[in-house]
Amino acid sequence: MKRVRVWKNGVETTALVAEEKELSVNLNGRTVAELLMSPGLEKEAVIGFLAGEGLIKCMDDILEIEMTDAEARVRTRTGPATGCRRYLSSDCAGGWRTRTAEEGVKVESSLRVEAGELVENMKRLHRGSRVWRETGGVHSTVHVWGRDFTIIEDVSRHVALDKAIGRGMMAGADFPNSYILTTGRLPGDMVIKLARVGIPLVASRAAPVYSGIQCALETGVTLVGFLRGERMNIYTFPDRIT
Repeated sequence: MKRVRVWKNGVETTALVAEEKELSVNLNGRTVAELLMSPGLEKEAVIGFLAGEGLIKCMDDILEIEMTDAEARVRTRTGPATGCRRYLSSDCAGGWRTRTAEEGVKVESSLRVEAGELVENMKRLHRGSRVWRETGGVHSTVHVWGRDFTIIEDVSRHVALDKAIGRGMMAGADFPNSYILTTGRLPGDMVIKLARVGIPLVASRAAPVYSGIQCALETGVTLVGFLRGERMNIYTFPDRIT
């Protein structure tokens, strides 16, 4: 966060605002992404991005990661990234349908979660989102598995999810028995990230996007929106919520 000068109702004061940075991701000699993100957890963001885009399947696929402040250079066992289009973190949902059909992504999980647990954990996420309370300029995400409840805040809801996935991979999380809570909208290009790593449930305070619902239906992900207070809308596979 940075403190800046601001005028409120004609009175000069200061306020905290969220920061952002650019991080280039170079995979096997080719730049595949320019991530616009909040500083911090850069390595987790890179690993989560690669997994969410289907460029790696597990940590063992990574041979080396060299990090600088502006670039991540990654070598993997999969060879050159010849099939990966250049990616700029954005809100677009383009391309998920073709990639899903080609990969045959399907989530297999016996996870069951009580509705009350989702309600209470979303309240916990809201209370714990310190940067959001100070700036109003970030999204919050938490990957819930076991007793782990580490809140990640980022100016990009996509990168917040990448960081959560990457952190889980580095920690050896049991993805099929975990779920994601987030404050951002859920388009198809976010839902497909979860499906690729096997996370079976995602719930947001915000509204879903139609592409997100379609992607969830095709990949077997339970998608919940408008999780606020004591209510929620379950759009796909409601049997996972008891």
